[in-house]
Amino acid sequence: MTDEKKFDRFGRYLILDHLVDGGMAKICRARFLGEQADKVVAIKMVQPQFSKDDSFKTMFMDEIKTTFGLLHPNIVQTYDYGLQNDQLFVAMEYCDGRNLKEYLDQLKKRNYVFPVEISVYITIQSCQGLHYAHTFTDKLTGKPANIVHRDISPHNIMLTFDGSIKVIDFGIAKSETNSEATQAGTIKGKLSYLAPEYLDGHELDPRYDLFAVGITLWEMLCSRKLFKASNDLAVLKKIQECKIPKPSSINPNVPEELDKIVMKALHKDRNKRYQTLEEFGRALNKFLYSTFPDFNASDLSYFAKELFKEEIKKDRERLYQFGQVDISPYLSDLKRELETGTNSNSGDSAPSGGAVTQDGDATKKRKGLEQELDFGFGGDSEDVSLGSDDSGTGTLSEVTLGNKKVDLTKTRTKVKKLDMSDKTKKTKIKRVKKKKKTEAKGNSKAAILVAGLGIVLSVFAYKYSTEIMNFGGSSDVQVVQKKEANHRKRKPANKKEYVRTAEVKLLNFERRRDKLFVNGKKIKVDVLNNASIPIGAGQTIRVERPKREHFILKNFTATTGVVKEIEIDETPQAAFGYLMTSRACFVGNISFEMFGEQREEVVPIRKKPGIRFATTLNSEGASVDKEYEVYIQKNNKGPRKSIQITIGESRVVDLCKLL
Repeated sequence: MTDEKKFDRFGRYLILDHLVDGGMAKICRARFLGEQADKVVAIKMVQPQFSKDDSFKTMFMDEIKTTFGLLHPNIVQTYDYGLQNDQLFVAMEYCDGRNLKEYLDQLKKRNYVFPVEISVYITIQSCQGLHYAHTFTDKLTGKPANIVHRDISPHNIMLTFDGSIKVIDFGIAKSETNSEATQAGTIKGKLSYLAPEYLDGHELDPRYDLFAVGITLWEMLCSRKLFKASNDLAVLKKIQECKIPKPSSINPNVPEELDKIVMKALHKDRNKRYQTLEEFGRALNKFLYSTFPDFNASDLSYFAKELFKEEIKKDRERLYQFGQVDISPYLSDLKRELETGTNSNSGDSAPSGGAVTQDGDATKKRKGLEQELDFGFGGDSEDVSLGSDDSGTGTLSEVTLGNKKVDLTKTRTKVKKLDMSDKTKKTKIKRVKKKKKTEAKGNSKAAILVAGLGIVLSVFAYKYSTEIMNFGGSSDVQVVQKKEANHRKRKPANKKEYVRTAEVKLLNFERRRDKLFVNGKKIKVDVLNNASIPIGAGQTIRVERPKREHFILKNFTATTGVVKEIEIDETPQAAFGYLMTSRACFVGNISFEMFGEQREEVVPIRKKPGIRFATTLNSEGASVDKEYEVYIQKNNKGPRKSIQITIGESRVVDLCKLL
């Protein structure tokens, strides 16, 4: 029972640790106590003094009414709510990750900016969740909920480590189910994410959330706050002016097409913005896959796991320790509490105000309260009660399913008993046994005769056929047998040799435009600009960048266990032509020198439109044709042949025509 002192039980939840401790409420990570299955959830527990406050109760219930029916992969799900230990609480889906603000802070520490494609993807997923909330209709009443979140910011967008995006905290959301209106003179929401129409006193609609999502995207692209000033009044003035710089003016990696999308979402006039989050998301989706066709949703998961590698490792160890806790004492305690009716809830009604009939029976009172507070998170465990027979032996005799009682003793009488009298058993066994014995004897004799005849015929046929086929010299049979023997002797193919690698970090590298090569082989670069290259000394690093000379780093040494940084310097401008092969005119390789690097490429050339060769730029920056000496070697052996090729800007030279 030592674990009882180590962990606190909060109703049917075992509190594991605290995630956020606030003045009014705290959010804890908890384990749902179930005999057959359990799971990790997040519980928001309101402090007792606020749980007794009527206005706070109203605000709490407004959030519950708004979110309880929402079910979307991009919105955190609400499982359960109620009153326990004089505290209002709500049990929610646990998001194993960090909020977007924490991601931005972590990137700043490492002097990184959110990759463009990751920023756009996060925004698309947020748009989908919010559009669902904006258009949500209550299935029971058929009435639209008309939800407006009103508090979208990086703090309220969760990114899980497995790559999911969740909108959280509808605490100040505006909807048809709200009990009270916002008081005059009060501002709801984070100051830096307000829209101009809020300050102008206009009625808020989904375009208000759209503006906040646009601000969040701008901040991810630029790695800074959009509306920032020395005091709150200055911030409000900036919002009212709504003079927004293009993201590309701060981050040159932002394409012009994305600039246009962001600026439209952040237009001061809401009638000139995208009119729905779905429309905004569609524009971003089209941009994402036209600009980054190889992007995959798993890129976000990899990005998250790299960014919080150490934190994830520690948290996994902590969760594993939580998983080793013996929950049987807590389950026994919970069961005892339910049986005796010693519930520690302070009130006799759910937060919604539903009354409980007072009939003097403590157990009925407890069950009534739990039914009002339970909305299915605990499965069927709370709706099933077990009865016993009169003998008191604990036999399962009655089950209560909701309001219906099922008598299990009657159910068992429906099973017909088998007639297993001695007479029946004897006659049946005797008849079957005799029949099987007779059949077995006949079948075994026939099988022996057939098998013996088959062996004699096969031996005779084999000897006769080999004598005929071997007549006059070698035979096809011998050839076939020899091939089969060789096949059996053939050794399995060698497995691919394992190459040990080392990690390098590329500074000033843009994945969308730059390409990394090590000793002529293209290397993949991840979303954090890290790459794994073979360990060893004397390696040549090449980075190709459009309209720029190649960045070349010679004699690089990669060492396992050491992460080296490579700063990619800005190189002079350049113009390029191409060398290609129109057909498989020969097989082999070509070698040449460019930008001080000795290059070797395979022929036929399969790259499209071909291998890039730089021209020469004169003092005025105009392109001048350049000659290269290229060595050709067929089949990668024998003498090398030298040819001269002339490369002009954007010109394609066919190597096959020069041979």
